[in-house]
Amino acid sequence: GLCRSIGVSNFLISHLEQLKEDCMITPHVNQVEYHPFQRPQELVDYCRSRDTVFEGYCPLAKGEALTHPSIIQLAKKYGRTPAQMCIRWSIQNGIVTIPKSTKAERIQENCKVFDFTIAEDDVEILNGMHDGRHVSWDPSLIM
Repeated sequence: GLCRSIGVSNFLISHLEQLKEDCMITPHVNQVEYHPFQRPQELVDYCRSRDTVFEGYCPLAKGEALTHPSIIQLAKKYGRTPAQMCIRWSIQNGIVTIPKSTKAERIQENCKVFDFTIAEDDVEILNGMHDGRHVSWDPSLIM
């Protein structure tokens, strides 16, 4: 009776369904890897349909997205950095996004994503980059 809300991390639909059987409280947030190469839209939709906030971590794919030619090209088109493109893309997809850095200049750069919008056709280019790659760990291995 002490817990009013919970958050979970790396829970897939199967994990959330199991939790629903074992627990009376629905998670308020599910923190999951989310970047152009790992866009689990079915899980995002599932969470939204149950009023669970989908929170994305590793928006830069641990740096892998920063050197991808398509992301670099879009960044040049918008006069932004590849990091800003990935973070803005995530936000435009309705994802609560947590970029991480220990460098003050990168933290400031990461915050400068609210004064531009990526055109829908360019969002679709980034959406289409999903290849299922994990840069963190794969939660599908957990039963």
